[in-house]
Amino acid sequence: MTTMMNILSILLTVNSASALRGGSSSGRNRQMQKEESPVTRSLSTGLECTVDAFAGSVGSTAALKSLLDLSGADDATVQATLDTLCANARTPTVDLVDTTTKGPQFLKNFIDGGTTWNDNYENDYGNYNLASDAAIIPAVYTQSATSTVFDAPNGGADDAYPGYFSNFYPECRSGAITCCYTANRLPDTDFAGNAEMCALDMTPARQSNHINRAAFTYYDTQEDDNAYCTGFAFDEGSFGDDVKYNTLFHMAMMTNLYTDGYVKNIPGAPMCGCVEQMPIITHAKCTKAVEGYSIDATTGEVSVSISWEDCGDLADYYNTLPGKSTVEKDYINSRIVGSGEGQCEAAALSFMNDRMYVPIVATEEDRR
Repeated sequence: MTTMMNILSILLTVNSASALRGGSSSGRNRQMQKEESPVTRSLSTGLECTVDAFAGSVGSTAALKSLLDLSGADDATVQATLDTLCANARTPTVDLVDTTTKGPQFLKNFIDGGTTWNDNYENDYGNYNLASDAAIIPAVYTQSATSTVFDAPNGGADDAYPGYFSNFYPECRSGAITCCYTANRLPDTDFAGNAEMCALDMTPARQSNHINRAAFTYYDTQEDDNAYCTGFAFDEGSFGDDVKYNTLFHMAMMTNLYTDGYVKNIPGAPMCGCVEQMPIITHAKCTKAVEGYSIDATTGEVSVSISWEDCGDLADYYNTLPGKSTVEKDYINSRIVGSGEGQCEAAALSFMNDRMYVPIVATEEDRR
């Protein structure tokens, strides 16, 4: 078994070659690139892709033009060049599978709710400490998650078995991804939920729950906030769309697991997946990717500089996206139904009625 020391050694080897840029065993493999010299660090990060922002970073417009070999060009030409450089910086270069160094099966199982990351709990002897067991997460986060665009998970598995990463295949049609949890693995930490789970059509997630027939679940939960759910949404072709797997890493691995300790999927559902595969719930905390770039003061290379911010309730945020239709917004509102009294029960009953089931109300005599 690979030890944690070996895993960290692998990470350091990859980082010294390319800050994790391009390492992939899939058909989308990209060659490792040499690490940039320490003297060629970017002057600032989080820049808007404008002449003024980049000029301020390198000192002046004249300095920017010289850096880009555009001395004598007008500002419109410089802006057009920056637009191209920023677009190129948004091209994925790292397979999401490679961020764990554990292969595609591990990542698939993790986002379904399994693996040691979900199942292990620290004991009185200090074994199964999350900070040690998942030390790869903050290392990758620091080195690459904000500065290199992650590609859809593959690791060769999806090439051999199309749709292997079924959680995101085909591409999330609604443009929304959520993760929901039912436990916390941090020592001396009680589970704190933020959502009720109402009902689930298990058929779209059959490659996660391994039930190959049409099936559904009516949770009929009696306890408030019995799940913890977070998510993000994006318009097609937007910056958020381009960096969605960075956002997944930020949300599912760095924040929800490593920092907050949330683990375990809702029964019948994957832990993380397109909203279409996830349960009907009352609420999901919203995370938004903030567009930004950096420029190398020596080479003129432009990279993404991603940050994230809280955007409230996911359904409310989705309703503000300009690229979403009324039908799409209505659909999301039917999946994230709000936390008002009785809304979860009403949504679950509607779900059952759509499948030609009606509730049977027990009488006092039945209960006896």
